[in-house]
Amino acid sequence: MALARACCTHRSALNAAHAVRRLSLSAKLGKEHFKLLIIGGGTAGAATSNKFGPYLGAAKVAVIEPSEMHYYQAGWTMVGGGMYDFEVTQRPEASVLNNKCIWIKDKVGQFSPEKNTVVTESGREIEYDFLVIAAGLQLRYDMIKGLPEAFETPGVCSNYHRDYVKKTFPALQRISEGNAIFTFPNTPVKCAGAPQKICYLSDAYLRK
Repeated sequence: MALARACCTHRSALNAAHAVRRLSLSAKLGKEHFKLLIIGGGTAGAATSNKFGPYLGAAKVAVIEPSEMHYYQAGWTMVGGGMYDFEVTQRPEASVLNNKCIWIKDKVGQFSPEKNTVVTESGREIEYDFLVIAAGLQLRYDMIKGLPEAFETPGVCSNYHRDYVKKTFPALQRISEGNAIFTFPNTPVKCAGAPQKICYLSDAYLRK
């Protein structure tokens, strides 16, 4: 019995030593490890952090998001339609992430799915058991010739952009007569309902 207890104690000591070595090796390599790693702190990423942060426990979930400010972009159509003030659609990023999660203010520079790791632009190597990618879409107005310059003129706006959405309702208020034409793009967009919603909101406003 004493021999069995001694063997168990010895195995525990070896396991602890191996764990320390693994931690030391990870520290030397600059690696961090999380049960769940979320790329992006927008609406989808923040919702995922609040779903799994309490379930998995403290420091088991990390969110990689470089922005200090979180924008509820689904509300920007309402801003464009004059129903919301822009300010109600923004909050500090820290306030929308679960407090049990680790917020990494950085961008991902490299994915290595075969090793379950990502490397951030600052050089941090992060390991994960599970990965959720919720980085959203990249706006490329520059791919339409003349569009970036057009945004500097009155009446040209976009409900998908935090700066240009502020121009939509003032432009709507200036309409006094004529025809308004709304188009529905057949390409991928952030929200397929948004082109319809601004049409209906504009119609409601002009009818008043």
